[in-house]
Amino acid sequence: MDDFKAFVKTIPAIREEVVKGRYTWQQLYEFYVLYGEDDKMWEPYKHNRTDLTGLLDILKNVDLDALSKSFEGLQKILDLVGTFVVKEQPKSQNRQWYDD
Repeated sequence: MDDFKAFVKTIPAIREEVVKGRYTWQQLYEFYVLYGEDDKMWEPYKHNRTDLTGLLDILKNVDLDALSKSFEGLQKILDLVGTFVVKEQPKSQNRQWYDD
């Protein structure tokens, strides 16, 4: 039973299937005992985990210095474009009082 619990913790999407009502914990446990954790039934759930792992690998390989330089270049471009945009000053309203 502890092996099954540990297995389920590695693939959180299985819990969602129980919450949705697609399977019961009993059904999943019996399937785990009969076929093991290497069965094809678990592949779609493991695939989702792999996607997340792949995403984390991509994020690990991001060159933060290059990303920072790109943002600095973008900021310079925006500042340059901002100099061409005419900023309209609010018109001050000089009210003339006729009693003056």
